[in-house]
Amino acid sequence: MTDKHKIGKDGLPDDGVAHYSADAEDMALFDRAHAELDEMLIPVLHASSRDRLYLAAFDGTWNDADLDPEHMTNVGRIREQINALRENGETGIGVGYVNGVGTQSNALVRTLDGALGYTYEERLEEMYSLFSTQAKAWLREDPDVRISIAAVGFSRGAEQAAGFARLLHERGIQDPDGAIVRSDGSGRTTIEYSKPPLVPAGQVAQAVGLFDPVGTGEPRNHDRRLPPSVISGFQITAQDERRGLFKSTSIIDQGMTADGRLLAVMGPGAHSNIGGGYHRNGLSERSGNLMVDFLNSLSGKPYLQKQPEPDDPRLNVVHRSEQGMLLYRLWNKVDRQGPDGVVEELAPRGVCRVVPDCRNAEPMDSQLASRFEFRRNGEALPSAAAARLTTPLDPGHPDHALLRQSQSAVYRLDASLGRRPDEHSERLAAFLLPAAKQAGLRRIDHAVLSQQTATSAQGQYVFAVEGDLDSVMNKWARAETGVAIDTPAADSFRRLERVNREQALEADAQTNQLQPPPEPQSQSQQNQDQQRAMAR
Repeated sequence: MTDKHKIGKDGLPDDGVAHYSADAEDMALFDRAHAELDEMLIPVLHASSRDRLYLAAFDGTWNDADLDPEHMTNVGRIREQINALRENGETGIGVGYVNGVGTQSNALVRTLDGALGYTYEERLEEMYSLFSTQAKAWLREDPDVRISIAAVGFSRGAEQAAGFARLLHERGIQDPDGAIVRSDGSGRTTIEYSKPPLVPAGQVAQAVGLFDPVGTGEPRNHDRRLPPSVISGFQITAQDERRGLFKSTSIIDQGMTADGRLLAVMGPGAHSNIGGGYHRNGLSERSGNLMVDFLNSLSGKPYLQKQPEPDDPRLNVVHRSEQGMLLYRLWNKVDRQGPDGVVEELAPRGVCRVVPDCRNAEPMDSQLASRFEFRRNGEALPSAAAARLTTPLDPGHPDHALLRQSQSAVYRLDASLGRRPDEHSERLAAFLLPAAKQAGLRRIDHAVLSQQTATSAQGQYVFAVEGDLDSVMNKWARAETGVAIDTPAADSFRRLERVNREQALEADAQTNQLQPPPEPQSQSQQNQDQQRAMAR
C-alpha cells in the first residue's frame, strides 16, 4: 500500500493528523507502568521442552501487517518476530495472525466492517482454526506436550482476544478434522465437532495482552469477560484518546487485581500511540516494549526483542486523533479518565441479567494456575535476580562506582551554580545512571546543563558526559532535567535493572550468533556410535 502522508516541516511524515509533544508527565507514565509490571507475578507457561506456547495475534481496525507494512502495529511486529523465530527452527512457540476489521478489498464491505466490526465471530473462528491445527500438529509430534496460549490484540482486536479466550475456555481444543460447518437461511454459520476434543474445555491455561481495547459495534454484543482459564492478563489503555466512538473497554480495570492476576496501566497518547501504526512512533514503541516484557515473562527464556526507544522529540508526540476524519471531528469527545470515556460492561444485556458480575473477569481457576510457576517480570533471568540483591548504593553492586561518579559530577554541577547538593541532586545522579548505561557510557566524568536554543529553555536538559567536554570523542547521554529531579531514586534503580537485563540479553544473543555450528560426524564416526549403542 502506498503511503500518502505528507512530509512535515521538520522532515518527518505528518501521519495525517495534528500532534503535540509528549511532556515530562507523559513520559513518566512509562516508568510508572514498568514499576507496576515489575511487581506482577506472571505464570511461566513455556518452561520446558515439552511446553508449547501459541500467540493468537488479533490486529486493530484498518490494520493489516501484510498489505500495509509501513503502518505495522505492535501486534503485527510481534507476529513478525515469532515468524522469524519459526523460520530459524523454533518449534515450541507458534503464532496465528488475523488482520483487523475493515481490511477487505471490497470498498463497501471494508467501510461497513470498519464502522460496525461485524466480522467479529468470523475472525474468532479463523483464529481458532489456525490454533487447533497447530495444536493437533504439536500433539501428533508428542502426545504429552502441555499447550498454553497468549492472546494479544489491539483496538477491536483486543476485544477479539478477550472473546477468543472465552471461546477457547468453553470449547477446549477440538480436533479440526471433525469440524462440521452449517449455515442457516439467514447466512449465520455454526460449527460442530464430531470427534473427541484434543484437550477438554477449561484445561488450556491462557494469558491476554491487550493494547487499548475498543468495542464499538458488534464486539459489545458478545461476552468478553475473561474466563477462569485466563491466569494472567495485561492491558495498556490510551490516556489521551478523545473520540467518542473510541471509548475504552475496561476488560481489565486500572491497577492490579487483589490476587495479582491482572494488571492495567495508563499510557500516554491516543489510540494508535498505544497500539502502533504511526510514523512518529516514540510512544507506541515504548508501549510495545511494555507488552514485550509481559510476553517474555510467560516463557522461561525471553523470545521477543524490544524496539529502540527514540529520544527525538519529533517522534515522542501525542496525536490528535479526534481531528482526523470528519466523522471524528463531528462526534462527541470524551475523557478516558472519566466515566463517560469508559465501557464497563463486558457482555450483552442478556448475559448481564443472569451472571453475578458483568463488569469483571470471572474468578481464576486456581487449580489450573497451580500447575505453573509464577515469577515477577524478568525474574527468570539470572542477571535480573542478581541485580535485585542490592542497589547501586551498596558497594558490592556492579554499578556502584558509576553511581559515585554520577554523584560527584552532579555535586560539581551544583557547586558551579552556587547551590548545595540536596534531594534533587541525589535524584538527578540516580536518573543519569540508567541513561548513561543505555547510551553505552562506561564512566560519568561530567554533568552539564543544556544551553538555551530556539526550541528549548536553558537547563531543560542535563547531559552525562564521558571524556573531556571539548573532545569530539566524548560520549554523552541526555535526560530531561525536570523529569530527572522529580523521579525517586528507587524508580531510577528499577529502570537500571531493566537496562542491565536488556543488555545482558543482547550480549547473550550476540554470543550465540558467534558460536560455530557443530561439525557433522563422519560416516565412520556414525558407524562407531551405532555399534556402541547396539552393544549396550
